[in-house]
Amino acid sequence: MSTPIKRLEIIKYAIELEDDDIIQSQLARLKSEAFDDELQGIVTALEGKNYTRAMAAITAWLQSQRAVTQWRDPQMAASKLELKALEERLRDLIDRRNARVQQLDEFNDLYFSRLGPLMQQILSLRKTLAELNLRRQQAEARRREEDYRRCQQYTAQAVEVLATLTQRWRDLPADSVQAADARKQLQQQSNLIANLLAEALELETGLTREEEPARQARDQANEEFEKYREQHHDVEVRLRKGKALSEEDRNELKRLWRQASKLCHPDLVADDRKEEANAIMVQLNQAKQRGDVKAIRSLVARLQHGFEPLMASDRLYDLERIRKRIAQVREQIDTLVNELAELEKEESWLLVSSLSNMEAYFAQQEKALHDVRASLEHQVSEAQVDAAA
Repeated sequence: MSTPIKRLEIIKYAIELEDDDIIQSQLARLKSEAFDDELQGIVTALEGKNYTRAMAAITAWLQSQRAVTQWRDPQMAASKLELKALEERLRDLIDRRNARVQQLDEFNDLYFSRLGPLMQQILSLRKTLAELNLRRQQAEARRREEDYRRCQQYTAQAVEVLATLTQRWRDLPADSVQAADARKQLQQQSNLIANLLAEALELETGLTREEEPARQARDQANEEFEKYREQHHDVEVRLRKGKALSEEDRNELKRLWRQASKLCHPDLVADDRKEEANAIMVQLNQAKQRGDVKAIRSLVARLQHGFEPLMASDRLYDLERIRKRIAQVREQIDTLVNELAELEKEESWLLVSSLSNMEAYFAQQEKALHDVRASLEHQVSEAQVDAAA
């Protein structure tokens, strides 16, 4: 009811201002809002440019409506309009973020498709090399342990010899030549024991120090390989589903998904509709992953027609709650602006947004990865030879 009232007030003032442009712009909208015979008569008079009859009819209709229409707080109207404008800006920012994330996802899928098998071979070689290095370290640790045990045996034997030499020295006359020789032997034996103890300490320290980094490197290489393999599998599944669609359907799927997410994104809707919006977004994302254009098209139609309004500007009629929501949306806008600024500084985005020749980029990457693979194959071969020696 309030929309025709506002529209006719504008037309009334435009007639007084003799501004036909305003009259015609509002008339086009008024025709779709004329719900009774009086309004239809006003539309007919305005179309015929019979402004005298139109003015009289407008004045009479406005007076009749004001008698039954509740007064509307101008602050309420202004706040709802402000909230609607902020919601629209937030919707645009969410769409910009989604567009960038979608572009990055598409690039990553293409990267996996073009370079994934080569990267998987490289990670497998790194995993093999890390395992061989660990085995080499473990073999070295076993050798060190054997050396350590031998060193302990030599030390024990040397201590026994030292005890025998000490007893012999004590039995000799202090000023004899034999006593002098015995003292020299005691000193030599003491030096031998000190050297053996130092060697044993070094061997003992190396038993765990050398092996642990190699074990950590092996575990990390295994983890990276398994993680990449899972990612590559997921991408292959998505790409297979994508290939089942025509290019036209793929483009429509992306367009419809963005359109739907703008209509019901949980960050956009009123608090009492967030749960419902989350459920719809889950359905949208699942349909997108399946490549189900029909399901997304149906959800978009549901959001556009016959579905209750989701936006707070369409649902709130309490001034305090509207102003609170305005503050929330402003905060969301600031957060998204900062998020977009940070995203656009990331290396991945700088790369994707700066690539003018995608084919040349992937050809260069393939060459570089072939070189890395060849180097790793050589290292693995050498490590295998060392292990067999």
